[in-house]
Amino acid sequence: MMNIVRSKWILRGLSLGAVLVLSLALLPSLAQAQGEGRGPGGTDLRLFEFTKIEATKLDKSKVYTLVIQAKTPKIPVGTKIDLLLTWRSQLIQTFTITVPANKRIREELKLKALEPTADKYMFRTVIDPKKQSGKAKKELEKETELFPVISAPWTEFHFDFQFVIGTAQEIEVALRQTREWFTVRYTEMATLDAKVRNGVKGVEAATDYVNSKGEFDENKWRDFMDKKVIGRLVELQEEIRKGFQEPRFVAHRLALSYLLELSVAVGKRSTVESKKLYIAQGLAASSSDTKPEKLEVKVRSGRRIPRSSDLNDLVMKINKMIGLGPAEEEDQG
Repeated sequence: MMNIVRSKWILRGLSLGAVLVLSLALLPSLAQAQGEGRGPGGTDLRLFEFTKIEATKLDKSKVYTLVIQAKTPKIPVGTKIDLLLTWRSQLIQTFTITVPANKRIREELKLKALEPTADKYMFRTVIDPKKQSGKAKKELEKETELFPVISAPWTEFHFDFQFVIGTAQEIEVALRQTREWFTVRYTEMATLDAKVRNGVKGVEAATDYVNSKGEFDENKWRDFMDKKVIGRLVELQEEIRKGFQEPRFVAHRLALSYLLELSVAVGKRSTVESKKLYIAQGLAASSSDTKPEKLEVKVRSGRRIPRSSDLNDLVMKINKMIGLGPAEEEDQG
């Protein structure tokens, strides 16, 4: 019999306190810096030159400030430049600055709340002719070799000035908390999945969810299914969907997608088991199982009921996304 806490598809050996080996992925050396070969006569060109990027935080809040310094010797005074902060190619925030008379940039950019992460951030700078004043636009039009119309808006990717947000300690704490958030939830889903199956077996053995005569007690079963299983899965799905909007999960949206898919699969399996129980008892299936309110149960596999191996695969994908290595499957007693 499946243990209600140690479900078949939960992996073993997830040590949340284990030392995290962070591998900061280096961008391919083959990736050309924007501007290589784009200057006059095929020379290399860098229009916006970062000289310093420093993330600072004055208090215990999650709000960081980026202190940036840069040189813009080839860009006309008064030109507006968009600084697009990116992470894993995802746009995080956009800032707009104007080239000053000395063509040296020094700005303090206040970031929205972001979780510390070992994965590096990077700026992409964009000069859009449509956003320029009349004077700046005329100056840009004069420099046809530097700012060819066909290449507008003029964009640079600053691979050579990537940076992290947060100290090593903050990053480790944030990752540990994120890992725990995921593992707690998929472990709870495993528990719910197992409890439904054990409950069905209890009814069949006349040891659980039955009346004094050993007959199926629908009221007890519905109290269990509606409140403790379906209701909780609805709450979990709502939590996961909210996670897509939270800064702490910007780096883990794919893991959230897998976790949501897992909750859908568990919901499908649980309601199908309940329907089968009703049929076995000679009853019509409950509408709470056939059309559960608010609970998403439409799985990718279509009509096929997700198997334990499907759930296990999703857990493994989540673990990979959050940096947990492969572990052995839980032994079954």
